[in-house]
Amino acid sequence: MLDYSPKPLAILLLAFTASDAFALEYPLFLSDEPLEIVLDMPLKDLLRHARKKPSVDGVLQYRDIDGRDVVLDVTVSTRGNSRLEECTYPPLSINLKKQQVKTTLFAGQNKLKLVTLCRDSKSYRRYLRQEYAIYKVFNLLSEHSFRARKVEVTYRDSTGKRRDVVQPAFFIESDKEAAERLNMTTVKTNVVDLSQLDSRQLNIFSVFQYLIGNTDWSVRKGPGAESCCHNGKVIAPPDSHNGWVVLPYDFDQSGIINTRYSAPSELLPIRSVRQRLYRGFCMGNDHLDATIALFNEKRTAIEDLFRNRDEPSETKKALTYLQDFYEIVNDPKQRQKKLVDVCQGRRID
Repeated sequence: MLDYSPKPLAILLLAFTASDAFALEYPLFLSDEPLEIVLDMPLKDLLRHARKKPSVDGVLQYRDIDGRDVVLDVTVSTRGNSRLEECTYPPLSINLKKQQVKTTLFAGQNKLKLVTLCRDSKSYRRYLRQEYAIYKVFNLLSEHSFRARKVEVTYRDSTGKRRDVVQPAFFIESDKEAAERLNMTTVKTNVVDLSQLDSRQLNIFSVFQYLIGNTDWSVRKGPGAESCCHNGKVIAPPDSHNGWVVLPYDFDQSGIINTRYSAPSELLPIRSVRQRLYRGFCMGNDHLDATIALFNEKRTAIEDLFRNRDEPSETKKALTYLQDFYEIVNDPKQRQKKLVDVCQGRRID
């Protein structure tokens, strides 16, 4: 069982001032401590029809800092693309009732993404650990990032047709919450003009994707007829047509994880996700020195996120992959060849 001592959260709350009202309104992501929850729903029906993205009603239960059980009504649906096809337990979307959660740990929450343990095996547990670490890496590099919170989920079938299953997972902050935290607003658009984007943040975004070996993203448009962006959400300063920022998410196709089901697009000149390909934009080249300095400053903290004392081979492989990135970006010739010379689009002054 997890430790439900109230001390960590209580200490945080006592430290807040009136200027931290936002944090008190959205307490879920204040702590990095794993949260134990129960999802009680028609689980068998949900999983049987997972590819059709059904919605089922259920309850989410957890224990508050005073040791009392809190039960919240939720609607749960499956989500995703490749993982929806691959996973025994696909990613979930959890819809809560805002009025019901007002005085709970989930205050302010309406719709949360839950990244699940796709399959219960050693490899898939590594995938989950490392994807969570990637969210934390981007938190180190930019406040314009989604926060994540570890969860231990007991999946309970309300019809009694399946046994309880306990698995790790993590919640991802909603784009609406991230925007409000940053005094920005969400943007719904089909296509983004690069000139609308904050070039500094875009450069950090692009080099970050190169760090983890991820090419499964777009900051210009969404897949097919979907709104922008592919594996990114757009936020912007209020009533502004520029200074927009894309918040990245979904990193299971990244080379540092190298899932068994990952593969680069056939349109790209690489054949394995382990191969890095820089997809950043020339408009950000003026920021490249500052961006790389930031990555160097955060290097030790980034590497620490991938250390696992129980899995030395896992740690070694991840750190070797990161070392390769740092050798490239800190060598002027390699940086020129692999980043500057292949950047996308004309320069925008």
